[in-house]
Amino acid sequence: MKYQSADQWRNAAMSRVNGVTEEESERRREKVGQHQLKERTVADPDTLADYELYILGKMDIDEYQQYLLLKHEGS
Repeated sequence: MKYQSADQWRNAAMSRVNGVTEEESERRREKVGQHQLKERTVADPDTLADYELYILGKMDIDEYQQYLLLKHEGS
């Protein structure tokens, strides 16, 4: 399905069933938190919403890359 905006795509993906177990989601959440500590960054709300796509397994890596391309094209 083609999406007209990244927001539309993210919202559609977030309405999907989680693609990973609760344990895997927690592992991924911890990994993201460790990355932020290492980089000494605090993500903005938009980036945090994107992280949830990964944390909850809402998109596979190929779809996520395509999503990011749409989101950042022309930026």
